[in-house]
Amino acid sequence: MFLTASLTTGVARVTAGRLESIRMIQEILTLDHVDWETTMAVGDAEFHRTKDGPYPNHQFRISVRPSAGLAALNYMDHDDKTMPIANSYNPKRPLPELDLIFNGSTGAVFPRTAIIPVDDANEALIEWLDSRKRPTCIEWRPFDAY
Repeated sequence: MFLTASLTTGVARVTAGRLESIRMIQEILTLDHVDWETTMAVGDAEFHRTKDGPYPNHQFRISVRPSAGLAALNYMDHDDKTMPIANSYNPKRPLPELDLIFNGSTGAVFPRTAIIPVDDANEALIEWLDSRKRPTCIEWRPFDAY
């Protein structure tokens, strides 16, 4: 298993194996995502941006505010016919008064309904490492255009 990540810090990293990948996820969850999101892909090969690929079929986008203990997730899977692009969903109200960056290139932010506790994000990301599918331990809503 390889986890390829483009971190909010502008650094790209690759881990090999489950334990090393979990450590990187835990590190990502401590980074303050102010101007840029982190994107991740898991697979049997490292994912690099070249004209020859390989290209992942599924990807996670995450934004975290460690000081608030909150995160937001976006999951894209080209093979998922029911919900190919989804955001994490928090049914609890009131919603947090926080903006988490969705796309650093455009300045778009996640909808506040996507903001979940960091512990829930951690559990979802570890489930994703193991299943390579959209995690079932949290709720999801179809992606809305930003």
